[in-house]
Amino acid sequence: MHTTKFVILSSGTPNYKPSHAQQCSAVIVNDQPYLIDAGDGIMPRLSEAYHVKGMTAFAMEKLTRLFITHLHPDHTNGLPGLIIGPWVLDRVEPLHIYGPRGTQQLIDGILAAYETGIAEHRDELAPMAGALIVKVTEIEEGEIYRDEDLTVEAFRVSHGTLDAFGFRFTSADKVIVHSGDTCPVQAMIYYAKGCDILVHEVYHAGGLYVRPPKWQNYHKSVHTSGTELGRIAREIRPKRLVLNHQLIWGDHTADELLAEIQAEYDGEVLFGRDFDLFE
Repeated sequence: MHTTKFVILSSGTPNYKPSHAQQCSAVIVNDQPYLIDAGDGIMPRLSEAYHVKGMTAFAMEKLTRLFITHLHPDHTNGLPGLIIGPWVLDRVEPLHIYGPRGTQQLIDGILAAYETGIAEHRDELAPMAGALIVKVTEIEEGEIYRDEDLTVEAFRVSHGTLDAFGFRFTSADKVIVHSGDTCPVQAMIYYAKGCDILVHEVYHAGGLYVRPPKWQNYHKSVHTSGTELGRIAREIRPKRLVLNHQLIWGDHTADELLAEIQAEYDGEVLFGRDFDLFE
């Protein structure tokens, strides 16, 4: 029997806060994790999920599949730890990474930068793990991954000049859609219509005024406001809308952001926090 879950390991943004590591979440099917993004703090979050929260899917040897929405640092800063740490701790399978154009160059640079330390572990401390192998697939829109438990489709979103994608995860019992970072796009409606869980980034439009004008223009052009997300959700009608990568400025609150969305949408809306588990 399939049991599919979604976990927010870290819900943060480029704005560092004690309670939020940078972006990382996971779809879990039959205790196998499919990681989404790898921001700064991913390894402590994964370790805490396994050792403290009892989430057995995050054993080091199981961390073998990663899907990257786009190459902004708050989604990729944790890659060195994810590549190297579980390998030293006896991950024997290759790490498979699916990401946008430029992912191979990024991974090659990381491996080159850390080669001195990797070589010592390879030769002296972790011979049982064999070679450190990272297999990169640079993705386009459409089906990008399939195994006996899960199919993953990528669809293009809009986040400035970057190659950026959202993902649709389909298992035997659930459809989960992850927006990545994006302004409103029509593809979201097509891929997420009627899904079980829609995980979507959002900013609080009511607090945008505290930002300088250039940043106001930036956020409006590359992110999704609460008002816009409410309208998107009203069309998609997910069983659950989970907020992720929440941008709230000044002394504004999560409740204000929720109210902004709920003014447009009457379905279930959940404010995602680190270690939240959705079944």
